[in-house]
Amino acid sequence: MSSVSGIRLPGLSTGMDTEKMVKEMLKGEQNKIDKVKQKEQTIKWQQEIYREVIKDTKGFNDKYFSLSSKNSILNSGAWNTLSVSSSNSNVITATGTAGANKVDYDFEVKKLAEPAKASSTVEIKSANTKLGSIAGFKGDTFKLEIGTDKDGKPIYSQKITVTDDDTIQSLSKKINDATEGEIKASYSEMTNKFTIETKDTGSISGFKIVKEDGSDSDALEFLKLEGKNKDGNITNNNFVGEQSEIIVKNQSGKELKKLNEDSNSFNIDGIKYEVNSVGEAKITSKQDTQPVVENMKAFVEDYNKLMDKMYDLVTQKINRDYPPLTEAQKEDMSEEEIERWEKKAKDGLLRNDSEMRKFMDDMQKSIFGDNMKVLNEMGISSHEDYNKRGQLSLDEKKLTKALENNGEEVYEIFAGNNNSVMENMKSTINKYVGGSSAIFAKKAGLEKTSSAAHNFYSEQLKRQADTIKMLQRKMSDKENSLYKKFGALESSMNKLNSQMSYFMQM
Repeated sequence: MSSVSGIRLPGLSTGMDTEKMVKEMLKGEQNKIDKVKQKEQTIKWQQEIYREVIKDTKGFNDKYFSLSSKNSILNSGAWNTLSVSSSNSNVITATGTAGANKVDYDFEVKKLAEPAKASSTVEIKSANTKLGSIAGFKGDTFKLEIGTDKDGKPIYSQKITVTDDDTIQSLSKKINDATEGEIKASYSEMTNKFTIETKDTGSISGFKIVKEDGSDSDALEFLKLEGKNKDGNITNNNFVGEQSEIIVKNQSGKELKKLNEDSNSFNIDGIKYEVNSVGEAKITSKQDTQPVVENMKAFVEDYNKLMDKMYDLVTQKINRDYPPLTEAQKEDMSEEEIERWEKKAKDGLLRNDSEMRKFMDDMQKSIFGDNMKVLNEMGISSHEDYNKRGQLSLDEKKLTKALENNGEEVYEIFAGNNNSVMENMKSTINKYVGGSSAIFAKKAGLEKTSSAAHNFYSEQLKRQADTIKMLQRKMSDKENSLYKKFGALESSMNKLNSQMSYFMQM
């Protein structure tokens, strides 16, 4: 407690320890302030603990339910039990997905899928070459028409105007900006050629260069563009991409199928193929459930840690013998003593927290719902230990058997649709920590959202801070009043002492 009245020198006339007496008289007010500060500290700890839970829950969500995470349990690849290998990955590679069929074939890639492409056949010295300096240039407005619908009409059409002052570089930029990535125009210093090509490959990709009125164009005729049409013949106007050509044979060398794909990445029988170059490669597979089981094991362990932490928080007994320390109490303790005390003081602060208990119940419902029996058959059950409430138990042998017998069904139950176990869990977690309006966010605040400052605990802290200011102001007023009274007493004693001294001299 400090005086607000500056330096005081009381008690010189009366001989009383005025400062000590005032301090004693203000003990009641100081105790009121200490109690509110202790309450404030309790709320701060509650909010801190809650935010740790939010951080852990979001971390779990981001690790397993984000499609971009390497540990994502929602991707079909996470449930793939087929190990696929290629004898020549430079030619073709393959990966399995959930429920994929076994594969043992020889692939002969004769041709890759190509984009619709047109290249200049006149030599261009640099990207800074002005169009007006190229023979045959006519400033004009032309249209790029990309693709065609079922009625033969362009899917996308964009007008572009060129002038004498345009360069090959500015022409490229105009085309790229206008087509928003659907078409790429570029210049190569190695070949001295200007090229336009589509983003997509195959016979479904294509573009035309036409006049503003839609008729055949001569706007870029000076570049003498050449490419292929849908028949594979050379054209200077209507450019179309090409399909791949791949021969598939069995191990006896018998041709099984001829593939003509619009993309160099395609799926057949649950296998995703990536074609890289012309050549031959053998694709084989074998069943391997271990990666799926290990991933599920890690998932269950992390989930149980989260549930264990929450269950511990809502069942901890409050340690009433260890309230938050006052500033005066801390002055008489070492840092280690304070740390040990505060650790005990934090016990039970979230005991029986209704939102946290509700979260645990909702997670159990989202996992099992109507799937209790089938999940048990797949090796997932609720933990039998009462002290591990809300946790899961994993029977690795059962899960392995289920994956071997019907991996596709396992995938469907766990992650294959919007009503799967993992999607339900993700939805429940989002309800509690997904944004500023989420349940936990409203209670303790979520970082980088409006709830960080506007939440249940922050509002309580604001009220406690206002109460502390009010009580400190009252104590300060009382302190000043007491010192004034003691000051008046000192003044009276000074007068009395002066009179006594006078009479003694008489």
